[in-house]
Amino acid sequence: MNSPRHAALVTGGSSGIGLAVAGALVARGFAVTVLGRDPGRLRGAADRLGAAVAGRGSSATGEAAVHAVVADVAAPEAAQAAVAAHVERWGRLDVLVNSAGVLAAGPFDSYSAATVAEVLDVDLRATILFCQAALPYLRKVARDGRPLIANIASISGKRADAGFSLYCAAKFGVVGFTAALHQELLGEGVAACAICPGLVDTPMADWARSWAPRSSMLRPEDIAGAVLRLVDLPAGQVPAELVLS
Repeated sequence: MNSPRHAALVTGGSSGIGLAVAGALVARGFAVTVLGRDPGRLRGAADRLGAAVAGRGSSATGEAAVHAVVADVAAPEAAQAAVAAHVERWGRLDVLVNSAGVLAAGPFDSYSAATVAEVLDVDLRATILFCQAALPYLRKVARDGRPLIANIASISGKRADAGFSLYCAAKFGVVGFTAALHQELLGEGVAACAICPGLVDTPMADWARSWAPRSSMLRPEDIAGAVLRLVDLPAGQVPAELVLS
């Protein structure tokens, strides 16, 4: 294994925001590990990212700069296993992007116990566990890099809306957790930021298409651009949260 100059791990990398973020990081010269739970979709995403690497002519490592790992982030052991697979492949971890997410909408009393568990496990618990698994490796590169944790939250983590009580609970949790982690890591050279976009033009926004035209929505590339802006900032200048609208 040739160690790259910078390496990132992106959950939910098969499509949408995660794929856009992974593509932006690949274009910036990062070696990237992408996670997804559907092998077929993940393979297609990895092929697209690999084609982008080939389009640049070469990678910083002399080998494919994209590593695909099939993982269900809701599984309790997923975080440790995925981070270990990333570090085994690339030797370092500079950026963690927690992008995997699921949405539940509807009256509060309509949510089954299984739905409550899935939303909290994917949107909140996995975010916490991946940060915990990644932190030792992010600390290792603090002297020669700008290690960053970017947790993709939502405007629903800042604003309560009827019909989204469960999703708001998870995303408010992500924002609060990230703010506390941001404070805890001050002075260590590791930055943590919760990115809180409004409606993004992905399948997760299909519920809103009857009243919200695509032109009014953010694009996945907008969130990817925000991650790149955070990557460029010294840790002490990274905000605890970033609202995009």
